[in-house]
Amino acid sequence: MFKNTTKEKLKNGQAVWGAMVYDYSISALEIFGHLGFDWLLLDNEHGHITTQVFPQCVQSCESSNITPIVRPIGNTPEIIRPFLDLGAHGIQAPQVQTAEEAKIIVDSVKYPPVGKRGYFVANRNNKFGLGMSAPDYLNHGNQETLVCIMVETPQGIENAEEIAKVDGVDVVFVGHGDLSTAMGYPGQMTHPKVVEAGKKALGKVLDVGKWAGCSCPEDQTTMWLEFGVRYFHSSVNRLLISGAKQYLDKVHEESNRLGL
Repeated sequence: MFKNTTKEKLKNGQAVWGAMVYDYSISALEIFGHLGFDWLLLDNEHGHITTQVFPQCVQSCESSNITPIVRPIGNTPEIIRPFLDLGAHGIQAPQVQTAEEAKIIVDSVKYPPVGKRGYFVANRNNKFGLGMSAPDYLNHGNQETLVCIMVETPQGIENAEEIAKVDGVDVVFVGHGDLSTAMGYPGQMTHPKVVEAGKKALGKVLDVGKWAGCSCPEDQTTMWLEFGVRYFHSSVNRLLISGAKQYLDKVHEESNRLGL
C-alpha cells in the first residue's frame, strides 16, 4: 500500500527536498531517488510529463523510494484525477489565486467527505483493487495524498491565509519565479520586494498551521528554513547545468594553465 514518505517527514517536522522533472528519463528519476531527494515534481505544466508516460515515472520513483508529485497543466478535475489514478502521491497546483480555486483542487484530489473525487479503488495506489477495502482505501488515500497550492501572483499572496484555511490543503508554496514577473521584476527571485511578498504570504500560512514551501536559490535556503519553510524544490535541469558547468570550468582552467 502506498505511503507518502514526504508527507510523513513533514508531519515529523523535517524539511523535504525535491527536484522538478520536465522530461521522462528512467535513469534521472531513479538517480535522484538514490541520491536521497525526498520527492520529484513531475511537470505537466511546462514539461512533457503526460498521462502516457506517468505510469513509468511512478515505477521509477517507487524503485528508488522517492515521492511522485505532479504539477498539472490546469487545476480542473479532468486534468488532475487521471494522474492520481495512475499513481501520483500528490498534486502541486499552479497559479492559484483564491480560496475558491483551492477548494476545487481539494475536491478533485480528495474522496468524500473531504472532497468530491470519483469512486475508483482499482487504481495503482490500491494495487489495482487488490489492496484495501473500499472504505479503508478512501480514508487512506485522503490521509496520504498531498495537496500543495502554489501562489504566484500578488492576488495569491493577498489570499494566502484564506487559501491555507481550506480543509484538505497541506502546503502553500510561493513560486518566486512567476511572482517576480507578476510584480514587475522578472527573474529577480531575490529582489527585496519579492522576498517580502513571499514572507508575507508564508507567515500567514504558518500562522494557520499549514506547511510552507518555496522555490529559492541555494544561498537563501538558510533564511527560509529559519523562517519556517519546510518544502523546497530545485530542478533536474538546473542541477544538471550547475554540475556540468562546474566540471567544465575546472577542466578548462587546468587545460588553459597547461597551455592546451
